[in-house]
Amino acid sequence: MKIRIRPARPEDRDALGALKLRASLAWGDHVEELQALPEARQVPAGHLPAAIVAELDGAIVGFATVLARGAGEAELEDLFVDPASWRRGIGARLVAEAETRAAALGTRSLHVIAHERARAFYERCGFRVVGTAMTAFAPAPEMRKDLAR
Repeated sequence: MKIRIRPARPEDRDALGALKLRASLAWGDHVEELQALPEARQVPAGHLPAAIVAELDGAIVGFATVLARGAGEAELEDLFVDPASWRRGIGARLVAEAETRAAALGTRSLHVIAHERARAFYERCGFRVVGTAMTAFAPAPEMRKDLAR
């Protein structure tokens, strides 16, 4: 299995939006609300230059978006892996690349607001809980990873 990480391209936008919705619906939580929420199936065009894509055998299986947040932090705005490709190391590869990109922005840490079900994944990747954030659906762990300089 060869995972390829590459920058997102404008023509990926629809596929990334569809993947985002599939991954968001996979747990079966808030299904009706997510289906009614346009941003649950969209990746803003302005985020594409900050997005990276994971491909497996030429098919898009995941993506992440890293945005400068100010105050020496970057935000892991999106991290979605196609449910059919979960548990293959794709998410961890995307996090590692996100860390590299965040460090290249000159930031000291990478911040994420995670779904509670993803908390253990992020902890395995070295993130720690620094608070709680209210999302559109429920409170969620606010997490941060300090980056090596």
